[in-house]
Amino acid sequence: MEQDRAVELILIELISSRICHDLVGPVGAVNAGAELMGEAGVADDEALALMRKSGLEAARRLQLFRLALGRAGNSVDTKSMRDAVAQSFEAEGKVTLLWDQTGIGIDPAHGRLVLNMVMLAREALPFGGDIVVTCESGGRISVNATGKRAAFRPDVENVMKNEVAPEQLDPRTVHGFFLRNLAHRTGGALSVLQEDGNVALIYD
Repeated sequence: MEQDRAVELILIELISSRICHDLVGPVGAVNAGAELMGEAGVADDEALALMRKSGLEAARRLQLFRLALGRAGNSVDTKSMRDAVAQSFEAEGKVTLLWDQTGIGIDPAHGRLVLNMVMLAREALPFGGDIVVTCESGGRISVNATGKRAAFRPDVENVMKNEVAPEQLDPRTVHGFFLRNLAHRTGGALSVLQEDGNVALIYD
């Protein structure tokens, strides 16, 4: 069972790495093209602003996926992971992130775990809100998300709480499956808490 789980995670990592690798170049080219159009004066300011914002948001999101789901996340320091998610949220403009300084010194494996917890917490904020990350000295990590109608989808909550066969997954639930297994692989367990306007992911 453990061997099967390891194979599944490796496949997810490799597929994600390939997708991100193939898309980073074209997205960067769109962003560069928008800047060139602006310099040449061949497009109106509103259209250019939209292109730049969309290109920047897409590029930062792809970088986030690369660190969270691809093999790049196995060796990148935690500060870089925190900066990547902060920049992604800044480009999006709907979520504020508070990731305390005490968590910067944790190893890449746990930093990657936090990054995935933050990304899943973001999915629970349909109207935006605030995400607070706390990394305690004993190894306990909590990610709290607060906002209007904050809640995990029932199917996503299910795969984070329970064992689910891979064939039962779909694109909406695979990230929760990945997070739960990543928590086990780093030697801990994941808990999911929900109440009105607030959700929390806890690792210990």
